[in-house]
Amino acid sequence: MNEERDNFWEEDMSEALKQFKSSLVSGRNKYFDVSEFEGIVDQLMEEGDLNASEIAARQGIQIHPNAVPLQLKYAQILISKGKYNQAHKYLEIAERVEEHNPDVHLLRGSAWLIMGNDNKAHESFRKAVDFADGDSDEVLYHIASAHLQIGETKKALNYLKKAIEVNPENDLALYDLAFFYDQLGDYDKSIEYYNRFIDNDVYNYTAWFNLGIVYNKADKHKKAIEAYEYTLAINENFHMALFNIGNALANAGEFKEAIEKYNEYLKIEPDNDDAYCYLGECYLNLEDNFQAEAHYQKAISLNSENDTAWFGLGLLMWIEQKFDESVVFIKKAIKLDKQNSEYWLTLGKVYNDGDMRSEALKAFKQGTKADADNTEIWLTWAELLRFMDEKEKSVDVLQKAIEKNSDSMLKYRLVAFLLEDRKQKEAFEWLKAAMKQDFENINYLFDIYPKSLKSKRLKKVVDEFRRGEK
Repeated sequence: MNEERDNFWEEDMSEALKQFKSSLVSGRNKYFDVSEFEGIVDQLMEEGDLNASEIAARQGIQIHPNAVPLQLKYAQILISKGKYNQAHKYLEIAERVEEHNPDVHLLRGSAWLIMGNDNKAHESFRKAVDFADGDSDEVLYHIASAHLQIGETKKALNYLKKAIEVNPENDLALYDLAFFYDQLGDYDKSIEYYNRFIDNDVYNYTAWFNLGIVYNKADKHKKAIEAYEYTLAINENFHMALFNIGNALANAGEFKEAIEKYNEYLKIEPDNDDAYCYLGECYLNLEDNFQAEAHYQKAISLNSENDTAWFGLGLLMWIEQKFDESVVFIKKAIKLDKQNSEYWLTLGKVYNDGDMRSEALKAFKQGTKADADNTEIWLTWAELLRFMDEKEKSVDVLQKAIEKNSDSMLKYRLVAFLLEDRKQKEAFEWLKAAMKQDFENINYLFDIYPKSLKSKRLKKVVDEFRRGEK
């Protein structure tokens, strides 16, 4: 019976929307009741037609001036269009009629938040929670959404946690917590919340699939495979789970098993160039260069803009010391993805192995422009300059790197260079900065510059730092 009622409602709303759109064309306003106007506004907003939804809300208010739901809809539209002061006027009208309506204060808080008035936003949100009665978890969820809209992820997470404290089975809050902790790179928390979500909805194959992705990122490959297998058990047509089992096996170093899964997937999706590309990578790791090349070429035949396949061919040529051919293929990959710093790094290494030093330096420099956070490029660039006896330039590169990249490894490498150059005072200043940032990485200094272990002065600086930390 509920299904029939829903179908009737959808048909009625569809007809009401059709009539409203006709009235816009004719220029003659038509009467609709409050619920019909609400439905019309919602559907127009879903269609992305804010102007028409604004007209519908305004007409609804003209016919039903005391209808709070329409006042709220109109305020919501005005906020979406950046008309915050105007939105507040309609929210004030709605508040006078229904002071304890949490939606009034939610919208008000959202508007204040976007306008940068955190204090007023917080006060409005507090009222929304106070007036929520038994729905405070839903209100807290919407407050979290408001913070997400302006990029305040950490504050949003706090509200989402409050929502599940009130209602541990609030699936929307659990799912968002899992998703955003994944985005922040906190995989353990993401896994925790996905599992809690699944406890409430064990047959949700999308959640199992996403859980598998996070397990894979966390290097828990067996767990990832289990999650993907549950995905397939629930929905055997969700073929990406099969593909991702191949990825998890490959990431675990089980290349032969991964090849079996990719081939199984290709029987279902024979034109997937990425699958052929990953097969090529598996064969490359198994040192079967013939099969690796064949699969990379197959990927390119299906999609000539698959940069990963071109890069894979470049790696193969590099391994076979065919440097000129390697450069050609890697450059094709870079043309398709100029911001991939790994491509620039590898190109530089190929140039270096082919005794094309100046070209290598240019590639490393370009790579740091593409991604200053790629520590290996900076280190490799500096090392090459050192090898070329360009000592001052190698130090300059690392100092420039430290300005743009916070990795303590760069500071420790700079310390080693300065010690080699007998600039102990400067070296020890950088050493203190490096230790303050990340003391555990000091072993990297000892590995790359073993002579530092024999330096009494350096040992004294390290011991003094340890004592100061205690």
